[in-house]
Amino acid sequence: MINIDLVPNFEKDDLELIKKIAFGYQDLLSKKRVIKILENYFPNKEILFFNSARGALTFLLTNLKKFSERRSVITQAFSCLVVPNAIKFANLQPVFVDIDKSFNLNLDDLKNKLNSDTLALIIQNTFGIPAKIEEILEIARKKNVFVIENLTHSLGAKYKDNYLGNFGDFALLSFNRNKVVSSIIGGALIINNPIFKDEFLKEYQKIEEMGKLEIKRLIFGTLILIYGKKYYRYEITKRILKFLRELGLTPEMIKKEEKIGLRPKNYLLKFPFELFVLLENQLKKLEKFNEQRIKIASIYLQANLKNFEINEPSEPIFLRFPVFSEKRNQILDYFQKKKIYLGDWYTSVLAPASNNLEIFGYQKGLCPYAEELTKIVFNLPTLIKVEEAHLILEDLKKFLD
Repeated sequence: MINIDLVPNFEKDDLELIKKIAFGYQDLLSKKRVIKILENYFPNKEILFFNSARGALTFLLTNLKKFSERRSVITQAFSCLVVPNAIKFANLQPVFVDIDKSFNLNLDDLKNKLNSDTLALIIQNTFGIPAKIEEILEIARKKNVFVIENLTHSLGAKYKDNYLGNFGDFALLSFNRNKVVSSIIGGALIINNPIFKDEFLKEYQKIEEMGKLEIKRLIFGTLILIYGKKYYRYEITKRILKFLRELGLTPEMIKKEEKIGLRPKNYLLKFPFELFVLLENQLKKLEKFNEQRIKIASIYLQANLKNFEINEPSEPIFLRFPVFSEKRNQILDYFQKKKIYLGDWYTSVLAPASNNLEIFGYQKGLCPYAEELTKIVFNLPTLIKVEEAHLILEDLKKFLD
């Protein structure tokens, strides 16, 4: 079975490690080793760890606005609702910019919507495809706007031979279960602009730790998901997992409150110390994972599935491979019957919300190209075997020819 969302990164060694953590295993030096690995990508930068990237973003914006009277933050449509939520939870106003053919900020729309009230802009690097970094930086610098590089899809991707995350004032990482690497939950804030280092460190010390009971729930809930994935082909397994999710016994990527624009309990906490050892294990495999993603993406590219642009000179990692078809729903249903669960990023301009987008500050018609793509886009997995990619392509041709 292939499932693009259900713990796709975890291998046998990760499972064994999670089981050890569940019964009290800790490595007191794992945090230092995690920082050392990340310093290979972000040299001489301050790294703060949180329970999520969205929490890190709210922390960043809450403290960044102390240095300015500006009160709006530019983000793109064709994204996740947690981004405008994070902006709103910092008592700031999201401003939505349309996307270009690389699924990133459209430069013309960016210029039109960036103004004297713009505090910061967020570069998404969607699907692991780098945005037009240089052009965006130039636009932002002219208006004294802070630049936040969102690497939740793109850890390890490069632009002009440099890793993303080293261009703007700040960068965000995500370690959620369907991201580039996973430690069940988690995120990090990379501080590139040294002006803010001392102030942010002082405020970071005030952030609370995650409760031990909640950590246990996360770990055991993840074990349920891992073993559930093994038997996901059975309908009874899906029903059991749904029931456990409704009871709150398995970890949710987006909580019910967030889906209606409310800040959930324990939204902003520090990263659990117990999970650093799992994060370290995943980071050790980051290059291997990304090499495989790029390899599988090259197979899809050779099959002429490319309906998008890659901004030169950049090196994408392809967390997911985007494909367009008006038969999308039929394709997703067909593959599900074959126990292959493809991705649906983004069937809404602010996924997974399909209605009441006004809750998140979005008005229909703001970003027409993004709205159009949500009707036809779906995603192929990239962290799979070569033979699995060819099998997917063989069946996909029945719909795309």
